[in-house]
Parts: sequence; C-alpha cells; structure tokens
Amino acid sequence: MQRSALLNHALNSRLWFLLLLASYTVLELSFNHRLLELAGDLQWKVTSVQLNDIEIWGRVVSGLGLGLLLMRWLDNFVRSRLLLLVMCCTLGLLSMWHAQKALVDNIVAHAHAQDLAMSWKSQMSTQEALNGRILHRGETLLTSPAPAEIRPVMSALWASSVAGLLPEDLNSDSGAAQLMSGFFAPQVSPSQLVASYRKTVMTPVVLGASLLFGLLNLCQLFAGSLAWGLTVCGQDRLLQRSKFWLLPALTTLCMGLSWWPGNVWTASPAYRLVASPALWSEQPYLAPFVEWSVRAEPAWADSVAWVHRALLQDFEFKVPFRSGLVLEDTPAFAVAAPLR
Repeated sequence: MQRSALLNHALNSRLWFLLLLASYTVLELSFNHRLLELAGDLQWKVTSVQLNDIEIWGRVVSGLGLGLLLMRWLDNFVRSRLLLLVMCCTLGLLSMWHAQKALVDNIVAHAHAQDLAMSWKSQMSTQEALNGRILHRGETLLTSPAPAEIRPVMSALWASSVAGLLPEDLNSDSGAAQLMSGFFAPQVSPSQLVASYRKTVMTPVVLGASLLFGLLNLCQLFAGSLAWGLTVCGQDRLLQRSKFWLLPALTTLCMGLSWWPGNVWTASPAYRLVASPALWSEQPYLAPFVEWSVRAEPAWADSVAWVHRALLQDFEFKVPFRSGLVLEDTPAFAVAAPLR
C-alpha cells in the first residue's frame, strides 16, 4: 500500500514525467549544440533568419525547462496532473519569452557607438583569438592556438567575452589583422553594427539560460530515475531517507562539475585580469550569462554534440510555418570575410 501511494502521488516517481524530462534533455542539449554551430560560424554563412529562428527556439526551450521545474515545485498544490502540466508550461513559456526578449532588447537599445564598434571588431577577429594572437591591454589571451575542446565555445562567445572593452583594448601582432583594421577595413552600415551587437548579446543569454535549465532538469531526471528504481524495488525506507537530499546533492555536483574545472581561456591573464572585470563593470546584466557560459559550455561540449548528431540527427531548429507567422526580424549581417 505504501509503495502504491508513492507511485501514485510522487511526481518525480512517475514514469511519464521521467520520459518527459528525458525528451526535454535531448531537445535542450541538441539546441545548445546547434546554437554553438550558428554563433560560432567563422565563414559568416549564417543568415539573419537563422539567428532569428534560433533566438525564438531559445525562448521556447528555456520556457519548457522552467515549466518542468515549476511542475515539481507546484505539484503539491495542484491535484490534476494535466492541469499542472498545461499551467506550468504556459507560465514557463510566457515568462522566458518575455524575459529573454526584454533583456536582449534592453541591452541592445542602450548600446553606445563604441559597443557596436567593439562587437564588430571582436567578431571579425575571432579567428585571430582562436590562433592565440590577441592581447587584451597587453595581457596574453593564449600562448598557442585554442585546444580543440574549447574552440566551438570560444568561436561562439569570444565577442561576448570582450563586450566590456573598447576597440583599442584589443591588439594583434598579425599582419592580416592590421591590414583589415586599416586600409582594407570593410564599410559597415549602422544596421549591420546593430545586428552584430545583437548577436553578441543574444548568444550568451540564450546559451546560458538553456544550458542552466537543461542541467537542472537533467538532475531532476537522474534523481527521479533513482527514486523510481527504489520504489519499484521495494526500497521505500531508503527512498524516504534520501528523497530530501538526493536532488540537491546531484544539482550541487552537476553545477560544480560545470563551473569549477575551468579551461585555458578562462584561466588566461587576458580573461581573468582584463575581459572579465571589464564585462562585470560595463555590462552587469550580460556578465552572468557570459561567465556561466564560457565555464560550463566546454564541460558539456562533447555531450551536447553527440546528442544533437546521434539522437536528433542534426535538427536545424527552424521556425515552422514562418510565412504564416508574424515574427520580429533582426537586421541582416554584412557579408565579410573573417580574419585568417
């Protein structure tokens, strides 16, 4: 009787909820990898439509993640599980849709001319940064080309990590970089500068939020699977002892493994002494997303790539029925060759 009661009333012990968490985890990790692919494109083949679609998908994925967390928190207050599912997913989607859009729009709207110029310069110099030929106010970024495990993340977030600096704070000893910043510098329109800056802001906000909700729900999945297994095996007493600390322990472990290991990028003098302090000082609303993303994304990069390729078969995350929907569009990006 006790086991039956646990199965009927504990949401985290219900198989359908565990399957829902598993499905969401696959979706979120795949989305994370697709966003890294688009934001880290060094050939500048990504279109404004693709970026707009991935930003919209980001709000949806984060909203669903928040909804699944709300289901666990509100389970004791709503008797109908169907009503709980609909209510929490709706609340999560509406909250993340408006919160992410408002945050990105607000940062972009308050950008100064030097912010726009810095965003463009840093995006054009991403390849130079990957090659380790960039200095931040004289501080070394990398002593050698970026290792393979951090290149996708660094390609996507390099421009965001230096958003608190000025264009003159970046120096390169590459002849190509000097030519591109001088005589051969491309002409850029104001709309292209704004679009470039929006990409710089949007990427860490969407990436950081989706990864956070993904990891929290992954911990929910692991904790719920263990609880379900203990219940099925008749270990009700052990379940009662562990149910209060199991999820917090898994969450602490997961967040610790994501944050603390670090990488050669975050450990470099240029990032620690120059880029990170400047970002927290000049862009306090953007800084938490960048700081979390540049530390946590490399720790999960291989996993999210495998999930996207093996389980979702490189799903592109396009917005369906775009022609019949009224969606906001970001300005088009200029077509320009990245630095080599």
